[in-house]
Amino acid sequence: MNPADRVTFVVETARAVLDERISPEEGAAAVQLQAEQITGLLRTDRDSVTRSECESVATNLRLLAEQVNDRASGLEDPSAHLAIAAAIGAMAQALR
Repeated sequence: MNPADRVTFVVETARAVLDERISPEEGAAAVQLQAEQITGLLRTDRDSVTRSECESVATNLRLLAEQVNDRASGLEDPSAHLAIAAAIGAMAQALR
């Protein structure tokens, strides 16, 4: 499976948090659960797609994690945003 397809839910959830369509706490719970389920699969996906495709997905995930992390700065309680960023970063790392 293409890693980009596998992380679609995670990406959309993180964007929903950034756009304030869902609460950071709900987003963190969803992203962390999804990360637990698919991180191992992403490692397997590396073998079925080109290195370039993996790098592209990993880069997009890292940029998204940075956006979420940046949004956390200045918040009274940044823990949910930081949890989302960490989970997305772990998925990006799995593609390396």
